[in-house]
Amino acid sequence: MNQMKLKTRNAAFWLKGFAWLLLIMFLFTIASRAADSFTVAKVNVVSPSERKLQYSVLVEGRIEKNREISVLTYPDLLVKSIWVNEGQRVKKGELLAKLDKGSLKEQIDKIEDEKRSLELEDAAAEANRRQEQRKQQQGLARAKNDYVQTKKKNETSFARAKKELEKAKERLERQKKKGKGQGENSVAALRAVLEEKRKAYQELKEAGKAEEQAAKRAIEDAMPDVTVDNSTAIHQISIKNLNKQLQKLQEVKKQKGKILAPADGVITEVLVSVGQRTPDSRIFNMTDDSAGLKFVGQLTKEDVKYVSTGDTVTIHTAEKEEEVSVTSLEMDESREFMDITALLPAKSFSLGETASLRVVQESERYSCTVPLTAVYQDASKAYVYLVQQEDTILGKQEVARKIEITVLEKNDAYAALEPDVLDSGSRIIADTDRFVESGDRVRTKEGE
Repeated sequence: MNQMKLKTRNAAFWLKGFAWLLLIMFLFTIASRAADSFTVAKVNVVSPSERKLQYSVLVEGRIEKNREISVLTYPDLLVKSIWVNEGQRVKKGELLAKLDKGSLKEQIDKIEDEKRSLELEDAAAEANRRQEQRKQQQGLARAKNDYVQTKKKNETSFARAKKELEKAKERLERQKKKGKGQGENSVAALRAVLEEKRKAYQELKEAGKAEEQAAKRAIEDAMPDVTVDNSTAIHQISIKNLNKQLQKLQEVKKQKGKILAPADGVITEVLVSVGQRTPDSRIFNMTDDSAGLKFVGQLTKEDVKYVSTGDTVTIHTAEKEEEVSVTSLEMDESREFMDITALLPAKSFSLGETASLRVVQESERYSCTVPLTAVYQDASKAYVYLVQQEDTILGKQEVARKIEITVLEKNDAYAALEPDVLDSGSRIIADTDRFVESGDRVRTKEGE
């Protein structure tokens, strides 16, 4: 009996001791786990994946007019009323301003009077020219007739003098054959007569030649003057210009002095006031809706490499967005930024709106990409940490191992790596709750 009681007490003792042992082991396990949670890094792991890297560029800018047109009219007309303001949208044919009909009539009358004056001057000049031409023709005819008459008279006189000279020669020759003779029939007397006739003939010939030369000069003097008179031609040019001005004024008159919008658009400048005279240039500036609007902004030097002319981009405001193409890229004056322009469809946005331009470019497809947070840089080397299971005295443990890698390309979220040391099964630390070195034990977070 006593022996049984002793055995029962011993069994209870050992059971109690075993229970205390289990309790102590449980407490140590809890403490160990608690200590482990403070000393072992918790990490998220990823495996390399295939993807294209995307580069997103955002540019702030404004919606501006793509083309501006000017509204013109004839100068020096009185502005009676103006019907639009700057910033107002107008339709083609909409009334912009009215001109005073009285000043319009004054301008028409003034130009018609100027034109009539030039035409009368030309008519008078033409009449004077024809009268002078008739006088010159009459003078030339008289000079030619005088020359003909002078030549005929001289020919008759030359013939008579020559005949008398021949007679004197014949008488002298006959007398020489008869002998010396007496008195006026003597050879000496006849020779003197011959010499006198020869001298008279020569003098007559020289005088006739001089008369003919004088008559020829009279003909030359009577020839019409070849003078260059450009006054009529100049007047015709002036009349042609006046006709053009009259045509413009008649068009204004036909419109009853109304200035109408030449296209749909927005008035950007009003350059006249009521009571003023119209200038010889534009009176309104306005946009042309048919040419659309354009987005204008500036790229930084760092972002220029991601954008090219012709690229598809997205323009968006608070209310809408449109896909368009980059029209131009030009360096600004400071050479610090690049001006970017993109044409917009008509009526897609409002002039003066603030807008943003977004462009997304993709790289080639890479077979090995990881989050940028997984890549570390040490001097000139890049590396990642792999999570590997290793056998230890405590059993299998997850350990971080440093692996050098080659970065091919990266954006703000991912890096493309040379896949020589990694594969799709590699477990790479993407982020950790504390500092990790190669060989440190790690614990992957739940779900990894």
